[in-house]
Amino acid sequence: MAVAEMTQRLRPYLIGAILLVAGVIVGYGLPSNSVSPKSEIGVVKVVRGSMGAENANFTFKQKGVKGKPVRYFIEDPTPWQAKSGGPWNHHGQPACLTPGATITIGVVNVRPVSPAQGKSMVVWVECYS
Repeated sequence: MAVAEMTQRLRPYLIGAILLVAGVIVGYGLPSNSVSPKSEIGVVKVVRGSMGAENANFTFKQKGVKGKPVRYFIEDPTPWQAKSGGPWNHHGQPACLTPGATITIGVVNVRPVSPAQGKSMVVWVECYS
């Protein structure tokens, strides 16, 4: 009788452990698609194309990073803010996207998916200079 009683006491713990392991396996197996942009502060060096054009891009030199400036692509609509605390604009070219302007950008890296090439994309621009 003692073995049956001990088994009956352990049953809820055993069921809980099995459910926990099953939850971990299912959670690990589900795909997760989330993006967190990397915030970068720097100076705009060169602007090529205009918003709405297929290959609109600009060259950006990040503060505190040695090396050559990086080219980023930007598409319309890309949210941009003209001043801290100001309203967000969702269309048109950011007013500060001019050579010599100091800006903050949010960048995500887009993985290549055949046949589309991967590239770094700007997802928001803050004009605080």
